[in-house]
Amino acid sequence: MRDPGPQLSARELASMLGTWRSHDGTLSIGLATAIAHLVESGELRSGVRLPAQRVLAAELEVARGTVTTAYEILAGGGYVTAEVGRGSTVSPPNKPRLRPLDDPGSGLSSVVADLSTQSLPAGGTFVDVLERMRSNSLRPYLETDGHNAFGLAALRNAVARYLTVGGTPTVPEQILITAGAQQALWLTVFALAETGDTIMVEDPTYRGILAVLAGCGRDLRVDALPWSDYTLTRRGRHGPAMVYAQSSVHSPTGLVRSEEMLLDLAESANRQGFLVIEDRSTADLIFDPEIQTSGLAGHIAPDKLLTVGTLSKLFWGGLRVGWIRGEPAMIARVADVKQTIDVTTSVLDQVVASEALLGARAIAEERRRSLMDHAAATVGVVRRCRPEWNPLPPEGGSGLWVDIHSDAIDYAMAAQASGIRIAAGPAFSATRGFDTHIRLPIWHPADDLAELLSSPV
Repeated sequence: MRDPGPQLSARELASMLGTWRSHDGTLSIGLATAIAHLVESGELRSGVRLPAQRVLAAELEVARGTVTTAYEILAGGGYVTAEVGRGSTVSPPNKPRLRPLDDPGSGLSSVVADLSTQSLPAGGTFVDVLERMRSNSLRPYLETDGHNAFGLAALRNAVARYLTVGGTPTVPEQILITAGAQQALWLTVFALAETGDTIMVEDPTYRGILAVLAGCGRDLRVDALPWSDYTLTRRGRHGPAMVYAQSSVHSPTGLVRSEEMLLDLAESANRQGFLVIEDRSTADLIFDPEIQTSGLAGHIAPDKLLTVGTLSKLFWGGLRVGWIRGEPAMIARVADVKQTIDVTTSVLDQVVASEALLGARAIAEERRRSLMDHAAATVGVVRRCRPEWNPLPPEGGSGLWVDIHSDAIDYAMAAQASGIRIAAGPAFSATRGFDTHIRLPIWHPADDLAELLSSPV
């Protein structure tokens, strides 16, 4: 049986909440927001059980329905987990603050829109590839047991060619196929990090890496450096064991890394000897076709660099195929860990990915043009519907980083109560900073987004 975790009394929580009633809006939204702030600040730690609804309602002198709704909003936002017989428990730190739309435990009777994720639908060219696929593409693999620790040879070859054409000379032996970039990051950290290591990340950064570092079971120390200045590692700070860096389009800001910044990081890595986990998941999503980012390969010692990539951003968010590129000895070490997790990546997904990579350049061009148009439209909608907000026009990627000049968690909780999911800035920060920022997806139809942003949240 699991440890139920420490129980927080109603009196203790009431004293921690302070003047939560001053929040603009309903009491339930105000209560949910106040508790969410306690979770984000670390005052309410993972595993703590919140007071029973009836007891807390009596302590706060509010209706039980107020507490019930507040807990539902928190569960829908991912701040707590509600289980029958155990009540509501604070979720782990840096856990992505979202739930699937069809999750019956989301705490919402109706979800209007999910603006918390920037995963992309399939493009038309990718759909054409799927429709042209022949049944005999899969047939040879049906005569095997379907297990391959490193991935299908055909896909490893295709990825190696794809990277080589893109400016990073690669051979198949340097590639490990994974179930998406998120698994690639988890495998890399779990296989190569030691308990107590310092891992440095950008601030803000891709929230998926924060979830990996918090949940890999290595008791890691996470340090942050400004996302726009890699030279911080050269100024006498305690040296990290690993640095996570996005070398193409930075998430969540949507800005493209400069060559100078990448060379600064490479110089520091070569001098200090730390391992770099390079994330190139967004390499194909740069809007300006004249801008090319070749990445860190060739600038860092090969045994100090592992590069992560994915096809889900280029082709479709539902195609969970990614890879890790590195020295064969390091790849073998990570592959050993992968076999203990899922044995092998889905053969069907790998066959689809192999076929799609044959038309990757055409698909990339279609995706680039589409995202560039959507980005311009989304920036226009935000400026028109929320003139007090300050969107940062992206140079690539599928998200828009917006300074709303007010508390982002307040806004996200109010939106959650209306069935609209929003990703608040602290979810992207190892320091829980950027508390006036939100990240919006850019691919939703402009009219739909305008209606959502114009709602009285």
